[in-house]
Amino acid sequence: MIRNFIPADFKSDDPKQVTEYYEKLVREIIPENAKALRDWILKWNELTTVLSEESAHRYVAMTSHTQDESIAKAYMDFVENIDPICEDYNNKLERKMIAHPNVTDLESEFGVYFRDVRTSLELFNKENIPLFTQESTEIQSYQKITSTMSVEYHGETKTLQQMAKLLSEPDRNVREDAWRKIASRRLQDKERLDEAFDKLFKLRIQISKNSGFYNYLDYIFKAKSRFDYSPENCQTFHESIEKIVLPYLADLYREKAKTMKLERLRPWDTNVDALSRPPLKPFQNGEELIEKVGTIFDKLSPQTGAWFRTMQKEHLIDPDSRMGKAPGGYQIGFEESGRPFIFMNAAGTDGDIYTLLHESGHSFQQFSVADIPLTAYHDIPSEFAEVSSMSMELIGSTDLSPFYPNEEDAKRSRASELEEIIWLFPWVASVDSFQHLLYTHPNHTAADRKEMWLSVMDRYDAGIDYSGFEDERAYLWQKQLHIFEVPFYYIEYGIAQLGALQVWENFKKNPAKGLSDLFAAEALGSSRPLPELFARAGIRFDFSPATIEPLMRDLSDELTRLKR
Repeated sequence: MIRNFIPADFKSDDPKQVTEYYEKLVREIIPENAKALRDWILKWNELTTVLSEESAHRYVAMTSHTQDESIAKAYMDFVENIDPICEDYNNKLERKMIAHPNVTDLESEFGVYFRDVRTSLELFNKENIPLFTQESTEIQSYQKITSTMSVEYHGETKTLQQMAKLLSEPDRNVREDAWRKIASRRLQDKERLDEAFDKLFKLRIQISKNSGFYNYLDYIFKAKSRFDYSPENCQTFHESIEKIVLPYLADLYREKAKTMKLERLRPWDTNVDALSRPPLKPFQNGEELIEKVGTIFDKLSPQTGAWFRTMQKEHLIDPDSRMGKAPGGYQIGFEESGRPFIFMNAAGTDGDIYTLLHESGHSFQQFSVADIPLTAYHDIPSEFAEVSSMSMELIGSTDLSPFYPNEEDAKRSRASELEEIIWLFPWVASVDSFQHLLYTHPNHTAADRKEMWLSVMDRYDAGIDYSGFEDERAYLWQKQLHIFEVPFYYIEYGIAQLGALQVWENFKKNPAKGLSDLFAAEALGSSRPLPELFARAGIRFDFSPATIEPLMRDLSDELTRLKR
């Protein structure tokens, strides 16, 4: 982005300067014509973009070095001193924009943005500004708890991500020992995590009340601009997954147990190869992972190769797991420079390939929208953003030869990925239905929460034997960071996976068109409603049984072919 309004020496972390430029926008008299209003909007957009980039860099630094107090302080200084200014002034500027007499003249370009702004104005309550800041602080406290989780294993300190590699070991005793150590370590902090969630939950309930909502569920649907589906649609999804997908997963587990000569699978048996082949070891370190995924994208298309190699050259991928690094993975946009950044915790597993393919899909969308002037349109609805990432897992894994010259290893990897998709649907339904229960019972206790989760686990039970590990099963929800950090951000994975499976079907029929349709939809950013984004990608925005059943049949057939 070329700056026209914000000077080069602007200090994004200086409350005085930030306030000064917001005040300029507030005081500016906008002539009564559409061009003048558009120019003013783009000035405001420039300030937003500059501040967004600074915030993103501080977030990356904080999650990369959670134990560095100076980095944590820099991040929290921004959250506590700059974010509230932005919240307050953005509300003033939104009101000024929507009140302009020529706002309707810009509907064709900014219509979806105006819709979201009007929703934001409806939800805004000044009392929530400090609560949002406090919520960010409590999320950081949760991250500190989880980022320090480690176990001693054979004289070495291992992160839980590193220990998870052992769950694919053929030796069942090794797997069980690793699973017990991981589960025991998580349980050590179950009370702390319950307390962390209680604090976040209380804040969210108050935020929804301040905005005039009976419960947080209704509030969050509006706050997330979920105009194209409802809580009732989500419940239909939960039921469809229970009836259609869960039997496929139960069959997979029964087949695996039979192959392994077990009566039932235990929790340490789900990730291992049923034929006792050793875990796939596709790469030695993060640098090799990046290079080989780059080769996949070079072969896939000139565009995907160019985007990925740019990220590699500019060191925009942090792949390796290490102590003090926050768990999980994400892609974040540096909006002013027009670049994406990928954060992950690779540990040398087959799954790490798919993580990087997934986050690369998000990055490609970030590149696609870089030329859209309005930064708000770069914030793609999660239901479609995850289509982009999940599609890259399926499409990128069609040729895994850079990692697996042996075709049998490549087939094994792909079969594992497709089995993971079948597992994902019930897990998404579990996490989402659990949150529906939580937030429609605002007075629940930690004990109630435990019972709610157990009821969900029973509903989506595919046959894993947890006998003797009832407590571990009762607190499995605590490993899902989304429940703590981004409430209700999970159903999107289920909706998007249905979209990605459709993209994959299109790609198999016509690779060039399948990719070009996907990238054309990505280039729209969030400038169109979800059904239109899906339609431009050549897929349906629908998560009813009519869509789920044929996709599951095709997925099952592909799995059968890979296992022959």
